[in-house]
Amino acid sequence: MNRRYRPYKKGPLPFRYVMLLAILFFVLSTVISLFFINRSIKPTLIHIAELETERIANHLIQYSVQDFADDQENMKDMVVMNTSENGKVTTIDFNAQATSKAMADLSRHLQKNLEDIEKGNFQKEAKEALKDQTDGHDGIIYNIPLGQASGNALIANLGPKVPVRFSVIGDPHTDVEKNIKPYGINNALIDISVLIEVKVRVIIPFASETIVVKNSVPVSIQAVQGDVPDYYNGSGTNSGAPSIVLPEKKKKEE
Repeated sequence: MNRRYRPYKKGPLPFRYVMLLAILFFVLSTVISLFFINRSIKPTLIHIAELETERIANHLIQYSVQDFADDQENMKDMVVMNTSENGKVTTIDFNAQATSKAMADLSRHLQKNLEDIEKGNFQKEAKEALKDQTDGHDGIIYNIPLGQASGNALIANLGPKVPVRFSVIGDPHTDVEKNIKPYGINNALIDISVLIEVKVRVIIPFASETIVVKNSVPVSIQAVQGDVPDYYNGSGTNSGAPSIVLPEKKKKEE
């Protein structure tokens, strides 16, 4: 007697298999969602971190240069004024050796301040640039509210904080810019500025970017007064202007 074939009917999956599939689906969807969210908000967070790092670095550069320039021993002998027997300035020279030494000392001074911030050792002046966003613990220079990545002003200050750190790459590059400009009648204005260039790496969770911070800080402005000429015609372009000649002083008879 032949047995009639009966198709096998599958029953529902066991509960443990259902839970396993649900967990796998949840993990996979979460990873994919986080990937797309991170890719969409990372450029905005990096941009904000770069702006804040540049602002704090510029503040620290200005403070370091001014703190270094306040010590007159560091800036002396950079400008050499040669005078005649009667005390009149004849020539103005720049001492290359003294300038090179001052720039090397300034570079070390700035490097130390940058490394202190990188390690979280904030000085009082450096903390002024933090805007009460962080106490500088663990080298965090800024905390970005995650709501700022949305571009919505209503939720800009909401959400978890994204910490921003920075790391100095190499030594700061320093250079001197010297300008001598005419000032008034037969006077000269000597302007000495320090050009600073620092390469830093901006670091946020799961991303980093390298930027170059440049700044120019004036350190010395001197006015050199010359003799008042007997004849002055401005720039000489106005030929119709009257010429005024001062009378020569009569020499006193001994």
